[in-house]
Amino acid sequence: MALVSLSPWAYGIDFEGLESYARVVEVHLRECKEAEDEGLKVACLAGFHPADVDRLIDKYGMDPYETLSLGLKVVEYLEKLCAEGVLDGIGEVGRQHYKTSPERVLISSLIMERALQAARDHDCIIHLHLENAGKITVELVEHAYRRLGGNRLNIVFHHANPRTAKEATEKGYSASIPGIPRLVENVVSRLEPNYTLESDHIDDPYRPGAVTYPWDMALLVKRLAEKSIVEPGYLEKINIDLVEKLYHVTP
Repeated sequence: MALVSLSPWAYGIDFEGLESYARVVEVHLRECKEAEDEGLKVACLAGFHPADVDRLIDKYGMDPYETLSLGLKVVEYLEKLCAEGVLDGIGEVGRQHYKTSPERVLISSLIMERALQAARDHDCIIHLHLENAGKITVELVEHAYRRLGGNRLNIVFHHANPRTAKEATEKGYSASIPGIPRLVENVVSRLEPNYTLESDHIDDPYRPGAVTYPWDMALLVKRLAEKSIVEPGYLEKINIDLVEKLYHVTP
């Protein structure tokens, strides 16, 4: 399982600047360990979600530069934990995929670039939360990559649509597509097996089942195999081989 942290308020943690994000990591690491203790192999990631930028400005009254400064400090803290081997990666970071102000998109982009630099320096995974604009989305990341470098495979275009996943994987990046039945059944007939699947399960009691349950996704893959919609090797590649390469695990 790749377990990705949520924002402080999702855990009922009072917002107190950097300390609240440190508290999130503490809770998240404990959850990762509990999953490992049950016998799962776990990739543990924590980030500074682009939606946090809007929340911090709108709800907590922070000015844009304060928000940028906090986001960069959080990434620096996460970078230290990645360097120490405490975290496996950074995520989610990226840009808003909904309507917001230009300055907030810029703040999120600068935080993402700092996180990309951290991922490069410590060869860690990074999950990007981005708009799904296909080639344009990938080109914007590529523009940053040309300056920063690193391991393309570590850079995951999270919750990608088929168009974005195709463009990203053709350039050597990783991409994960939500394991929603109708979407996946369409994708397996159109894309080369260069992507992985994700549940993107938020585990929020107010949004049960969003986006999909991990166990439902497993049943979906089993049905695809039973229907012989694709060759068994296709499913093995997206569910085993690429997961092994990206998250450094062996089943």
